[in-house]
Amino acid sequence: MALAAEKQEKQVDALYAPLLGTNPSHPNGWPIRVIVASQTEARHNKSAWAPTHLISIRAPGTKLLSMIDLPEERHLELLFGDVTDPDEPDAARAAHIEQAFAFIDGLPQDAHLLIHCLRGIGRSTALTLGIFSRYLEPEEAAAALHGLRPEAKPNRHVTGLCDTVLGLKGRLAKQALRFPAKVWKPAKS
Repeated sequence: MALAAEKQEKQVDALYAPLLGTNPSHPNGWPIRVIVASQTEARHNKSAWAPTHLISIRAPGTKLLSMIDLPEERHLELLFGDVTDPDEPDAARAAHIEQAFAFIDGLPQDAHLLIHCLRGIGRSTALTLGIFSRYLEPEEAAAALHGLRPEAKPNRHVTGLCDTVLGLKGRLAKQALRFPAKVWKPAKS
């Protein structure tokens, strides 16, 4: 029994390979262990992925179906739609991004974070790109996101909010325009 648990733990650690060896910029040194997925993928893989922390993004008025059972302090639910017009009532707001960043700041060093939205392509990848950009240059953050989710098509509005909150003056938004990409190529200088 102990061997099976140890094997499961090693498989989970491999899934959540850290992006950074050390991360002195994070309050607890979290080395960015993350999986980005759709709601369906998260639900179907919850046992195998065994996240310690979860960010769920869903539109107002929708429900999470049979999601991962984690204590409230380890599960952040963000309610905003997959819209690009900031004037839409369901559009993401800067407060959502700040709430996510505050959640990230509270992650322990050994956290395994799962971020999902409905399809795992727009909102969750945009937020992940913003999270990565807190610790990496925007181009490095985009390359890392591509490595995790090549089919990503970061929501332009959410990416713009992250860009603004981080003070990146359009550099992050510019990287988001490079998605989706089958093969990731370094940006031209």
